[in-house]
Amino acid sequence: MPKTLQFFLLAVGVIALLAVLGEIGYSIAATTHGNTPARVVHVQAGPYPLTVNLYTYPARASYALPFSIAPQQPINGTLTYDISSLPDPSDVPATPVRASVTPDPNVHNGIQGNAEITVQGDWTLDIVVNGVAGSGEASVPIVATAPPAIPPWLGWVIGLIPFYGLLVFLLMQRGRKKRQEQTPVTA
Repeated sequence: MPKTLQFFLLAVGVIALLAVLGEIGYSIAATTHGNTPARVVHVQAGPYPLTVNLYTYPARASYALPFSIAPQQPINGTLTYDISSLPDPSDVPATPVRASVTPDPNVHNGIQGNAEITVQGDWTLDIVVNGVAGSGEASVPIVATAPPAIPPWLGWVIGLIPFYGLLVFLLMQRGRKKRQEQTPVTA
């Protein structure tokens, strides 16, 4: 196999690896809690006034929506939460998804988590709270936008792949022709 082809294939492999690592990094960044919420909503879930922090707003469809919930005032005892993302049945062809939550180490009775938003449209973050004063439920409306489009430069790189292949083929044929001309013909 010619050295130029090996180097070309190595370059293609490295570029593909960088693209995959970039996508993984983007996915992790999209679901990581930031320092500052993009939207803060105050809701009343039965006897519990809560603050809901959404770290991405509007939500991005096909990505998880990072959020945190904290009581607005100190509560005796512990609170348990059941969080789900519910699609608007008249607008969104999707099924409800239960959110993954963990206790917030910095806030007593607070939680942080990620709610899956699978398709674009209107959604509701349904919060069910149980505690010493009973249970309560609150809803936070969410709008999910379409997933981000690929950048134009990446579209051009992908669209020109057949052209790159043609160039490699022609360069390989040129090198092959030179080798044939340099080989002495014995009769």
